[in-house]
Amino acid sequence: MKYIPFKDNIMKFTTLYILLFLLCSCFEVQGQTKTTLITGVVKTESGEFVPHSTIFFSKVKQKNRILASGQSNSKGEFQIALSVPDDSIALHVTHINIEPVTISCKNTSQKIDVIVQERVTQLEDIVVKSPKIYANGDTINYRVAAFQHANDLSIGQVLQRLPGITVSNIGQISYKGMPIKNFYIEGLDLMKGRYGIATNNIDPNSISTVQVLENHQDIKALKDLKPEERASINLKLKSGVKGIFNLIATLGAGLDKKALWNNELIATYFKRNSQLLATYKGNNTGNDLGMELRSFDEGGTKYKTATLTEMTMPGTPVIGKRYYYFNLSHTATFNQVIRIGSNGELGLNVAFLKDKDKRNLQSTSTAYLPTGERNIVNESINGLLNKRIGYGTATYMLNNSNYYIKEQLKTELISTHGYSNAIIGNQVNQQSKMNNCLLQNTLHFTYRTSNNHGIDFFSKVNYEKRPHQLSVSSNLFPEILSDDNMFQHVNRSNISTENKIDLLSALVLGRLTVHPFTLFKFSADKLNSSLQQYQNDISLNTTNIGIGFTANYKLGKTYFNFLLSGVYRLYSLRDHLVGLLSSKQKMVAEPSLSIKYRINGFHELMFGVGCGYSNPSIETLYGNYILTNYRQLSIYESNELFHAQINRTNITYNYKNIIS
Repeated sequence: MKYIPFKDNIMKFTTLYILLFLLCSCFEVQGQTKTTLITGVVKTESGEFVPHSTIFFSKVKQKNRILASGQSNSKGEFQIALSVPDDSIALHVTHINIEPVTISCKNTSQKIDVIVQERVTQLEDIVVKSPKIYANGDTINYRVAAFQHANDLSIGQVLQRLPGITVSNIGQISYKGMPIKNFYIEGLDLMKGRYGIATNNIDPNSISTVQVLENHQDIKALKDLKPEERASINLKLKSGVKGIFNLIATLGAGLDKKALWNNELIATYFKRNSQLLATYKGNNTGNDLGMELRSFDEGGTKYKTATLTEMTMPGTPVIGKRYYYFNLSHTATFNQVIRIGSNGELGLNVAFLKDKDKRNLQSTSTAYLPTGERNIVNESINGLLNKRIGYGTATYMLNNSNYYIKEQLKTELISTHGYSNAIIGNQVNQQSKMNNCLLQNTLHFTYRTSNNHGIDFFSKVNYEKRPHQLSVSSNLFPEILSDDNMFQHVNRSNISTENKIDLLSALVLGRLTVHPFTLFKFSADKLNSSLQQYQNDISLNTTNIGIGFTANYKLGKTYFNFLLSGVYRLYSLRDHLVGLLSSKQKMVAEPSLSIKYRINGFHELMFGVGCGYSNPSIETLYGNYILTNYRQLSIYESNELFHAQINRTNITYNYKNIIS
């Protein structure tokens, strides 16, 4: 017998086993790759096709073992290929409008027409509620319906309930303690600062959402170049309000000791490219219509002149004004803005107020003297003040990523006259009259290049004239004035201009951006007055010329803003009656630094420090008597010019939680 080693037997056995395994695998794979193509159509018993029905195949007794799936087309046709070793398979057809169908069939290529029964599926009601407050980046959205009460008549009443938003007693809106910059309706600045007309007259049922635009830079050409600390507000209208002319009339009448009435007529028309808001209001029920005409514009109406003499009207108690305000008032406003192209706006705002205010007062004042005696003064005053105010603003604006142009012409006319009679032992009759005329032009131009350089130019020219007078029937200062009556006439006027040019991103070093600027301001004030032999005729010219820079730096969550300006100040005071000229000049540095640290999405800390200078106004530089009111004469014995340094420091902490 021939001997065969054990190792050789093992090798032969292993080789044979591998060959048999590969052969069996080939037969098995060949069986698994068999492909079946099943086509067909799904239709109802009436012959209508069922489109977009769900079709899938499974094992006959295991519905959850899905082998292949598909969907019928718009004609109910389907075509599904599958590769499985089973002899029989199950076909399933489902759709929301049919009864589910299951058909057992052979696993062979074939055509199957599926006949189904129609059914109606009753869906349960689903109520989708949007959150009361939600954030989208730097935009906080308040759902108006969540904060609205059933008796709210204006959107202004809803604004007072929104977290983070406050409305002052004069109607100014603030967010996180800072007055808002702009007030938009669907992204358009319709009101140009007099947004009280909108908040007091727009129906809250017309507004879907109030948006707070945090860190909103409204000048597109300055976006990411100059930060904006103040927020703006945007009202989002409901879709059913857009393109609809809405007219609301309210008529009210009653009878107390006299006939009372309160009437309103409000017209609104809001479209994507144009908006209109016109109002008329009139009442004698104590509703102060002048409140909603106030301007809160950023560069708003800041009068350069002041009233130096006026009659004394009866004082007001510390109760709501409507309880002591005996008035006869009318207002009419017209506000329209039209979008020009994709980035331009043309706006017109006109307002008129006529008001009559009648008051009566009786008071007793007691002063305790050092000697222990009492000085008791009984006073009775009744007065009537008539006021007429007219406003007009025309604005053109172009705002895109490279250019910003805003040209605004503003005019204001204010006229008041009236009388007031005071009885303090003897009767003192007063009569006053004041006319104020203001004309103001503002130009703002910004140009930004593709590499973020450019210029930002701002210019304002102001003209104002305010003649006013006071006549008093008695002379309460016989040791100073010789006539039996007192008649004071004052005329104040101002011509001024403010100009500033910024060079945008003149220097960029990493995260540091520097904007140099130059400024020029000039103001010419005049004051002349006459009271018997006491007269004033003075003028004050103020010139400020300076250069400086603003530096912005961002490091993580901390933002630094540093400003430094060097200003040459020149003041010249001339007394035309005595021919005296005095002047004062000084070169001053005015630095300021603000730091904002955003701790997280809820907490924010801000710190600011700065130094500035002020100078006396012409109202404190006259050297002869002026009758301020019937019982007060004013004079400034020292009319020297001076520079007053003002240092300021502030720390602010803000907390924001839109959920709570």
